Amino acid sequence: MCEVAEKIYEQGIEQGLEQGEEQSKREVARNLHAMGMKDIDIARAVNVSLNKVHEWLEFV
Repeated sequence: MCEVAEKIYEQGIEQGLEQGEEQSKREVARNLHAMGMKDIDIARAVNVSLNKVHEWLEFV
């Protein structure tokens, strides 16, 4: 039972790290957009797809 709980805990940590990384990239993308950088260059800078950048900037 302890192994199962440990595995669930580790998966939660990994998921949290992934969410934090995406949040950080989203913030950087929004800041670069506010500075006037083109969307394609933002995608390259934060290493995500252009579609993802458009998704993030949709509400800006």
